[in-house]
Amino acid sequence: MRGGTVVGWREVFSEFAGTALLLLFGLSAIVMDFSQDSPMMSLIPSGDLRRLLTAVMFSLCGTLIIYSPLGRISGGHINPAVTVAFLRLGKISAKSAIAYIVAQVAGAAAGAVIVSFIWGHRVKNSRLMVTVPGPMGTWAALAVETAATFLLISLILVLLERPRLMPFAAAAAGALGVILVFLAAPVSGAGLNPARSLAPAAISNTWDDLWVYLLAPVCGSLGAAIMHQMRRRTIPCGKLIHDRAYVCHLKNCLYNEFRRTE
Repeated sequence: MRGGTVVGWREVFSEFAGTALLLLFGLSAIVMDFSQDSPMMSLIPSGDLRRLLTAVMFSLCGTLIIYSPLGRISGGHINPAVTVAFLRLGKISAKSAIAYIVAQVAGAAAGAVIVSFIWGHRVKNSRLMVTVPGPMGTWAALAVETAATFLLISLILVLLERPRLMPFAAAAAGALGVILVFLAAPVSGAGLNPARSLAPAAISNTWDDLWVYLLAPVCGSLGAAIMHQMRRRTIPCGKLIHDRAYVCHLKNCLYNEFRRTE
């Protein structure tokens, strides 16, 4: 049926595991590159170069997760902002979107807890994992987080609307993510993902300006989805990578329709 199907446990678990892995490796990269007693501080004295390395590690991890079986099962959202965009575009049902977002937040929390356990004293009493506004202040962070998420989601949608380019969407998003994280980090900490910001904040009991990192990515994502609708373009599926070897249970998947007519 082409309609409001609800995803099952395999998709929800894939979002949980994918987001947990994203936080595990992404936050570990931050700790390795910026912890005061890390050897990286002396090996790479340049803060800009270490920030670039961190952006590459975070984005590369996300890209690999999307292309992995986990991403092919669920669609590789691993970010509530991505799920919200597809909800707006009618490519995921409300029940499925809620299940995805809960799984993403839970996965992010699991990943952050594991990072805290592994790195121990390096993250204890520090704010390495937390996204907070930089010297330019809260409103600058809000603007940067919104704009960066808007650009990221817009790129994904532009590629997904063209089936021939769909396989490259995750790689292109990862490449853009490197640039966005590198540029945004000094201003906002480069969250671009509500689950990524919420979990470390809860674990470290650091709630300063958290609303920025919950609101801005959602606003940027909705803005990209609304602009896409204004262009009257169609997204075949709500997956970032659609593999016919994996059954798609997302709403209004046109690839399923194409398959039935073959």
